Amino acid sequence: MTNLKADQIFERQEYHQSLMEKMSIESSSVDTCRPEGEKTLYIEKLEQQIKSLKSIMDDMTEKSKNLEKGFRAKFEEDRKVIEERYCTLNKKMNNIRQASGEAWKELGKGTSSALKDFTEGIKNAVSKFK
Repeated sequence: MTNLKADQIFERQEYHQSLMEKMSIESSSVDTCRPEGEKTLYIEKLEQQIKSLKSIMDDMTEKSKNLEKGFRAKFEEDRKVIEERYCTLNKKMNNIRQASGEAWKELGKGTSSALKDFTEGIKNAVSKFK
């Protein structure tokens, strides 16, 4: 094995480890994102979570461009599923923004569930990103 190949493997392992650590932190934050308190605070918390998770996904998408063709194809399949979950999550967020009174809390339950699905999709992609 050449030094260049060994360096690439080591770099990818380090990157995978950093992704796992980020996802561990994000997952624990997602678990605390519930439709409680004020609507605006809940929306802000959701937006922060989504932005952070989307950043991880965007970074992985960029990194995947430098990987083997077979891996890129598998990652692209995962990315499409994650993108669908992201769209679902955004639709649910918009429904909460438009909801009046206390209706947002009921909608928030489904939104929190969609956030967990989005997070799980990214976790799944991260676990394969070795």
